[in-house]
Amino acid sequence: MKDLQFVCSPISVRSIEENLSTIVECLVLMAEIDNVHVGFCVSSPGVQDSDPLFVQVVAVAPDVQGRGVGLALLAAAVQREPRRDIALATQDDNVAARSLNEKLAKSIGAKIRKVSLSNYRGSDLGIQRGLGYRAWVIQRPPFEP
Repeated sequence: MKDLQFVCSPISVRSIEENLSTIVECLVLMAEIDNVHVGFCVSSPGVQDSDPLFVQVVAVAPDVQGRGVGLALLAAAVQREPRRDIALATQDDNVAARSLNEKLAKSIGAKIRKVSLSNYRGSDLGIQRGLGYRAWVIQRPPFEP
């Protein structure tokens, strides 16, 4: 994870201890191409069954962006929690993240909408307040087993 954090701007580089804590507390999915790690996704289901799945980070190495890695990571994360809506945050100027989130919503037959950032704790969304983030929720259609 740490190696990818270096190359996946604007992802913050975390210490090994912080990354270990994240791996223990959250679902961390890694993507690889030809045995090389090229991306990761960090998500965490809310405490209550009615809480959303919080997608905290999606990072893809610049040399493989545009090849579907980010969408594949997101799809794998949300498949693990098929009954939950998905909450995430993007910075205003991150057009690529917004586009990726819209593609995810479309791929699962869901709607994405902007919600108040105050609906969620910054730690659930994996963000720091005051840095221009907007919160989004992808409302899933009713679950059919």
